[in-house]
Order: sequence, then structure tokens, then C-alpha cells
Amino acid sequence: MKKILLFSLSLITLVSCETTPIEGCTDPNAINYNYNADINNNSCDFNSDIIFYLDQNAGIYLYNTGVQKLTFYLEGNNIGSQYNYGGFFTSETDPECYNSYFTTGSVFWSNISYHTVNWEVEDELGNILFNSSSTIAGNECLAVQLTAKKLKTFQENH
Repeated sequence: MKKILLFSLSLITLVSCETTPIEGCTDPNAINYNYNADINNNSCDFNSDIIFYLDQNAGIYLYNTGVQKLTFYLEGNNIGSQYNYGGFFTSETDPECYNSYFTTGSVFWSNISYHTVNWEVEDELGNILFNSSSTIAGNECLAVQLTAKKLKTFQENH
């Protein structure tokens, strides 16, 4: 009887020491990452930023064609504009996100750490100057450079 009692107590102690796995987001790039989670339950939410800027040749090309304003759209949503104040601001290197001279937008999505977004650029008359898609990773700042070559090729093909 003592052996049965001792065995039962040992079994109860062993079972009570087991931990229950915690479900949650296990991707450290997600905004809702749960460092305590053991099991990924596909609840991860992600965000990233995209900054749009012109190289010098694109700025010159747009100035020479009389474009006064560029409006940028992410997934059909207006994220801001850049203006021709005697020339557009340009950069030959990727600027930091939220640089006030350029246009930055944020994208939010769920489940997987990569996402493809559609974007487009219009002039002040509503003419589409360029559109494309980009794949972004969670917790990233993606710099998208518009060049004169890209703008001219797009215009020739559309």
C-alpha cells in the first residue's frame, strides 16, 4: 500500500511540474512578439516603412517636364507629396526613413514576415508617372529610389 501511495505521489508531483506551452507570436521582427511564447499561433503583426526619393537625374527630368508635385500612394492610400520648389529634393544615397525632404509611409500586415505592397506616383494632374510593387520585411525601412531612366521607361510603355 505504501508503494502505491508513494508511486501516486511521485506521479502527481511529476505531472504538476510539467509546464503548459504558451502560444503567441514567436517572430522577433513582429510588433507583438511574445518572448515567452513556445508555439507560434500565427498571430504576428508586422509593420515597416518605405521612403520614396529621387536621384538627381530624376529631379532634373521632372523639373524639365514641368512637373510641380509628386503624390505617393501605398496600396491606394495617399501617403504624402513632394514639391518642385525650383527643383525637387534629390539624394544619391538612401535617406533615413522619415527624412523630412522625402515621403515615407508605413505598411501594416499580419501572419508572415514578408509582404508585397503596390505603390504609385502621380503628378499634380493625376497622371501616373510610375507604379510598381516592392517586397518588404517586418521592422524594415525600405528606400525606393526613382530614377530618370525608370520614369522615362514607364512613360514610354504606358
